[in-house]
Amino acid sequence: MRYCDLTLAYTETSGGIRTYIDQKRRWISEHSDDEHVLIIPGEQDRASQTGRLHTIELHSPMIPGCEPYRFFWRPAKVRHALEHSAPDVVELGSFFVEPWAAFRYRDDCRQHAARCLVSAYFHTDIAHAYVGAPLRRFLVDGVEEISETLAGWGHRVSEVVEDGAEATFGQIFRRCDLTLAATAAQAARIAEYGVSGTEVVPLGVDLSQFSPERRSIDWRRQQGIGDEDVLLLFCGRLDSEKAVSLLVDAFERLPDQPVFHLILMGDGPLREQLEARAKRLPRLRVLHYERDRAAYARVMASADVYVTAGPYETFGLAVVEAQASGLPVVGVDSGALRERVAPDRGRLGPVGDAEAMAANIVAVTSERETLGAAARQHVLEAGYGWDATFQRLFRLYQRAMDQAISQQEAGSAHPSGLAQH
Repeated sequence: MRYCDLTLAYTETSGGIRTYIDQKRRWISEHSDDEHVLIIPGEQDRASQTGRLHTIELHSPMIPGCEPYRFFWRPAKVRHALEHSAPDVVELGSFFVEPWAAFRYRDDCRQHAARCLVSAYFHTDIAHAYVGAPLRRFLVDGVEEISETLAGWGHRVSEVVEDGAEATFGQIFRRCDLTLAATAAQAARIAEYGVSGTEVVPLGVDLSQFSPERRSIDWRRQQGIGDEDVLLLFCGRLDSEKAVSLLVDAFERLPDQPVFHLILMGDGPLREQLEARAKRLPRLRVLHYERDRAAYARVMASADVYVTAGPYETFGLAVVEAQASGLPVVGVDSGALRERVAPDRGRLGPVGDAEAMAANIVAVTSERETLGAAARQHVLEAGYGWDATFQRLFRLYQRAMDQAISQQEAGSAHPSGLAQH
């Protein structure tokens, strides 16, 4: 089998989606005779190969305000890349221009009696996080204090536009042979897009790499963190979707004792703004994205509490990595965090409330050893290993492919697949 991931969400500084794809390619290379093709936007047209792993970059423009992310803009080039690489399974990780190229490629394959599936992995609640929420911030934030009528109008417009986005993306998902989600809650969210039959494939974590044993007192001291100080950590993209500015707002509200430090690790459009705030706050540091996974795991294990304020997580891979590292988590009562963070593993508070987050940080700090140990135990018992992820994923693909072949042999006229959407 030749598998393909087609996505714009894979860059040098990507987070969970890149980790998922990298781990998938590693698993294919180590545990199968299959091949993998990664098709992504790039600075120029370029192809490379390492063993059975292929990468195709298509010259694409930057997404304004979201550097280094680029977007596919010529579906014909995407389709040509698919025809040239000839995958049996195309997994969509983003849903703008590229799905239509994948559907055309699948139709051509089936017209020539060749096997092909197209699936979609719901990594991000795009209708809410990238359509409804930004529009709501633009139309409502700052207006509520001036006019309740204007704010109400803004909410209604945002809801209408978000509903339209759900319908549009739902149409794409329904044309896929399989839809995949990391949690049952996200499968339920896809149902609000009008899509049923979604298969749950939880993401994983390297449980040997992300471990309390990676904790480094030397690294903490290099960062100027005392042995009795409390290090708060966030790792991820520094943008409004992740609400990283609210983490700093909460940090500013913390008491003087114990001594708190906050490290934000990542890159993104808010980096300069956060660095400017760090100049005024001596115990706030903004570190660059860490490409070395072992070094990243050391940083994670060397913290005391993991903090996150983003309300749109569909799985929360960094949260699970933190828990595997023995950290309690302080987050917000939204998205996948509701499934990840139970009271015995941390605290969740209202979205957008810096005061409540600060109070939860203080509460968790006093119990951090007990909560962190429970978090690590939960991850071990839940089986969040990559082997389980990909064993399930490839079983689903094999079953779907067998069904497709049976339908072809039976002369089925069904145009697009298997899942009962």
